[in-house]
Amino acid sequence: MRTERLALLQMQQVCDSVFPVGAFALSNGLETYIQQERLTDGTGLAEYLHAYLTLLPYNELGFFFYAARAKSETELVRLDALAAASRAPREVREGSCRMCARFLKLLPSLGNTSAALRAYAAAVVSGDCHGVYPVALGLYAAAVHAPFSEAAGLYGYSILSAIVTNAVKLVPLGQKDGQRALADSLSALQEAVQEAQDVAPEDLGLCGAGFDIRAMQHETLRARLYMS
Repeated sequence: MRTERLALLQMQQVCDSVFPVGAFALSNGLETYIQQERLTDGTGLAEYLHAYLTLLPYNELGFFFYAARAKSETELVRLDALAAASRAPREVREGSCRMCARFLKLLPSLGNTSAALRAYAAAVVSGDCHGVYPVALGLYAAAVHAPFSEAAGLYGYSILSAIVTNAVKLVPLGQKDGQRALADSLSALQEAVQEAQDVAPEDLGLCGAGFDIRAMQHETLRARLYMS
């Protein structure tokens, strides 16, 4: 039990917004929604979070679980390729790869690694793998022996929290509105984590056209605060 609690604290550390992988610099298309006035208030944020959560099991959380359970390097290389290909918007794909590179570079200094993580890091450096953040995070969960469901919940929460933080800054919204939208999303996050555990391989990477289009349009905005 003590080991499990420590593993979850280790997961919480790497999922925290202060962990220096650069997650704060990415909006993944949210900035486009706001500049186009498709998201203008707390209600709009709640709707955005609800829509994002419907896709989360097939994307970030799905890749997290598959990576955590990967049994071979070959399986991991294929998963990495699929994860990279599923991020159609260039800025989103490059942002995930940058986060992964920073994450893998930081891990040795924390002392929490594994043979699978070291092999993945080497494959990223050699160019055999792209290096996709949820894949690396899933491998980390396995390395520290964190319960996968609880670890995925922490990862999912970090994604929602980042969305809310960015929306509060960009709309702008009051802190109370942001926290209300986040609180109202927690039960749906729990369901998304449960669903992600049983996603079929052929359903990984299921996209939301609206999210992808806004993310692609981001690079053409006249003024940008975020890298995606």
